[in-house]
Amino acid sequence: MVRDKDGKFVKGHPGMGGRPSKPKEEMYYRILMTACSADDWAAIVAKAVDQAKRGDATARKWIADYLVGPPIERKEITGADGGAIFVRVKGLDD
Repeated sequence: MVRDKDGKFVKGHPGMGGRPSKPKEEMYYRILMTACSADDWAAIVAKAVDQAKRGDATARKWIADYLVGPPIERKEITGADGGAIFVRVKGLDD
């Protein structure tokens, strides 16, 4: 992974992984649609709903993540004494 001084990828040196090419993505989609029909997917979702109703936490999380998205994780960071952390940005505080 090669980047220039601004942090952008240098031409000819792609980053790590990323999204598959359009033809490859379309092939994956066709394979998925062949292997899992709309009826199959409906049965999978119905089973997950039934499991969630019976108390399965994994099924509840899976359904919630699809319906409303996963929760945003927020963390409060403080100094060693519990107080504020001061950040000095090089070039601005000189």
